[in-house]
Amino acid sequence: MIPVICILGKSKSDKTRLMEDLIKELKNRSLRVGAIKYHKHGDFDMDIEGKDSWKYAKAGADTVAVSSSVKFALIKKVGKGMEIDEICEKYFMDIDIVLADGFTLSDKPRIIVAESDDEASIFKRDCPVIAVVGKSGLYDIESIVNKIIGFLDSSIG
Repeated sequence: MIPVICILGKSKSDKTRLMEDLIKELKNRSLRVGAIKYHKHGDFDMDIEGKDSWKYAKAGADTVAVSSSVKFALIKKVGKGMEIDEICEKYFMDIDIVLADGFTLSDKPRIIVAESDDEASIFKRDCPVIAVVGKSGLYDIESIVNKIIGFLDSSIG
């Protein structure tokens, strides 16, 4: 099973910035990194209006893929939300670690962005917590990545 770590916190808590910085540092350490974003508002458009793939989806295609020599993207209509393990098994099999923005209800280990213990407790849910960081702690990416690596090493052995 591919290791998944959820990045959780309230809206506008800089989770996206933390994800970006973690991805960069994990890549610097030669890991293949996947990223998943949970979109809690249901329907969304990933493609740009007017582009061919957008037109195909609007025309009713159930699955639209875009492929080039350097990138592949897939938009698929689903009848229900997919569990994080199912997403990873189908689409992230060649990845060393997946960072997931959201997925609060999952049982996955987590890094919580919070300014207080009370705020952090909302996101713990009896799951392993790798780190709790406030906005000032977002700058110590190397330390957070060291905690991630340590957690992964301890869960493998």
